[in-house]
Amino acid sequence: MSSLFHSKAAWLLAAALASGSATAACPSDNPAAIAQAFYTHHADFYNSNPAKIRQAITPRLFAALTQEYICKQGEICAIEADPWIDAQDGTIGQPVSFTTLSNTRTEAKVLMMYSFMLNHQSHPQHATVVLQRPTPSSCLVVSDVIGPHGHSLLKQLESWHRQYGKAH
Repeated sequence: MSSLFHSKAAWLLAAALASGSATAACPSDNPAAIAQAFYTHHADFYNSNPAKIRQAITPRLFAALTQEYICKQGEICAIEADPWIDAQDGTIGQPVSFTTLSNTRTEAKVLMMYSFMLNHQSHPQHATVVLQRPTPSSCLVVSDVIGPHGHSLLKQLESWHRQYGKAH
């Protein structure tokens, strides 16, 4: 019985490894938890050196943020507003909540709800955090932030640098 148990356990382990599932190695497979952790630890990611968050974002977003980071050393570049709020002024008030909108094998979308605070007034607002698996066996990482006005940070960066980036 012991050898049957061991061979069954070995078969299950081999099947799990062959499936390429990354969930066991990932800190979380819950899209809302991943988006919340990213926001909590990297809310100002768009103004910081992207090398600090390379493991938490897709290669495409990393490339776009790297172009922006290099460009804005003394220059005004693509990012003119906080992508979480689509505004230059105002802040995100508490509480901030995260709800998974969709989740497939390759992509998840998370709604981030918060109070937009400006001039001692607040109103409900939201952003969407898009997560992707760069490869089928990788963890979900941030691929885009879509602000409350529907502006994709990734598209904004890529478009601006395609059009104006060579001039800087």
